[in-house]
Amino acid sequence: MKKNNLRYIFAMVLVALLALPAFSASRNLLPRFPEVVLEKGFSQNFQVTECQAKVRITEDEAQSSMSISLQNRSPEKIKSSVKFRILYPTSESQVSIKVDGKPIKYDRASPRHTFELDSNAVISFQVSAHTNINYSIDSVREALRKEHHDDEPKSGKKFDLGSLMKLFDREKFGKRFLVGPLASKWGVFPLEFGKVQLEVIIPSDFVMVSSVAEKWKNRKTGREVIYTFKEVEGFEGTVFLPETDRDEFVKTQKILTSGEFMH
Repeated sequence: MKKNNLRYIFAMVLVALLALPAFSASRNLLPRFPEVVLEKGFSQNFQVTECQAKVRITEDEAQSSMSISLQNRSPEKIKSSVKFRILYPTSESQVSIKVDGKPIKYDRASPRHTFELDSNAVISFQVSAHTNINYSIDSVREALRKEHHDDEPKSGKKFDLGSLMKLFDREKFGKRFLVGPLASKWGVFPLEFGKVQLEVIIPSDFVMVSSVAEKWKNRKTGREVIYTFKEVEGFEGTVFLPETDRDEFVKTQKILTSGEFMH
């Protein structure tokens, strides 16, 4: 494989892991809210009529819950399935799933549910999970090292991979919590939302990184800060993390998504 192709592959892997835009955020490995991933049927045939999600983030863990109502707005009955995407659960017993109010067993090896939905009918999913928010960056560091080793010096180069690697060498784990698409087709294409109500409770030493920070409201209570979001778009890609990690996280994100790195 040519070196240019290798560079492109590694760049795409890194962007998928760390970038904030909606497309890459839905595919990276950052700890996040549980997500309902539609596997069959055209995304335009479905709408999330209501979505309520809440999470309390502590030192190393997150206790989250989410309720989503999904409507078939096509003129025909649809046979489909969803996958419940839950990253880093502390154990299977700490995951609870209900479909239309009825409990179903969570199987980590195959966390799926098949269903049929008449035209205009609605199916509801309630998911709660206790998850870990420690995020290992070893894989990213290794990819950067290989990329740097394979790279040939070129004149006019606009970034220094060696300097970028140093950002990761200072820590092995980072605490992260992502607000992903919540409901999507294949985990890539967000569904249309009719109503959204999100609440994220973070320790006072955490901060938010978001491209739409103005859409989030917040208030402090004791040693926690409560962030709320009530608009139907823009929430995906928001990340909560310790304030001491913010500058490095933002700097790394900008480098990995820059035109110079991608090309």
